[in-house]
Amino acid sequence: MARKDETTAREDFRYGGLQVFTSAFLIGLMALMMLMFVWLAAEITVGGDLVFGLSLFGACLLFVALSRIMVRDFIFRSRWRIQLGPEEAWFSLPVWRLLSGPEPSLVGPLAYSSIAAIEWREEAMRSLGLTALNRVYAIRLKSGGVIALGEDRPVADTGQYTALAGDAARALANRARVQLVERPMAEGKTGFLTLWGNERAPWPEDDTPGALSEEDERGIRRGLALTQFVPIAAFAIIILVRIFG
Repeated sequence: MARKDETTAREDFRYGGLQVFTSAFLIGLMALMMLMFVWLAAEITVGGDLVFGLSLFGACLLFVALSRIMVRDFIFRSRWRIQLGPEEAWFSLPVWRLLSGPEPSLVGPLAYSSIAAIEWREEAMRSLGLTALNRVYAIRLKSGGVIALGEDRPVADTGQYTALAGDAARALANRARVQLVERPMAEGKTGFLTLWGNERAPWPEDDTPGALSEEDERGIRRGLALTQFVPIAAFAIIILVRIFG
C-alpha cells in the first residue's frame, strides 16, 4: 500500500519516445547525406576536378561539425528526466541540457528542504545574423549554489515555446513550496555556430540588476522574429521561382 501511495505522489517529466526517435532519425538522415557528399566528392576528385572535389569535402567537414548539435540534442532528449517524490526530487540532467554550452551533470536525489527558489530567465544567443532566445530554468539552493535544470526553446514559425522544462520547474516549485522567480534577460558570448567558444552570462545573485537595456531586449526580440521568418521567406521564394521560373 505504501508503494502505491508513493507512485501516486510522484510526477515524472521526460521526453517521449517519439521525440527521442525523431532526434535519432534526423541524425541518421544527416549521416546518409554526409556519405552521399563524400561519395560525390570522391567521384568528382577522381574525375579530375580537384578544386570542386576538395570543396565538397570541405562541405562534408562542415556537416560533421553541425551534426554535433544534433547528437547533443539526442543525448539531451534521451537522458533528461525529473521525477518528483513526496520528500525529494530525482534528477537525470545530462551535460548538454542547454544549447549555449555544457553544464555539470547531475544524477541523483535532492531534498526539497535544500531548495530556496526556482528561477528562470531568457537567454539570448546571436550568431551570423540569427537569434535564439531560450527560457532557462534553475534551482537556487539554500547553500547558495545554482543548478541549471534545462530550457524551453522557440517552436519554429509559431511564436510559442516548448513547455517540458517549464512545466517541470513549476511542479518542482509547488512540491518544494518555493517561489518561481523571473530573472532579467541575459546574453552570453556566442562562438562559431554555437559549436565552439560559447560563454553563458553568469547566473545573477538576488540583488544583481539586469545587464541588458530595454533597447537591447527589443533588438533581441526583433532578431528572433526575423530568424523565425527566414524559413517562411525561403519557402516563398522557392514557390515563386517554380511558378514564374
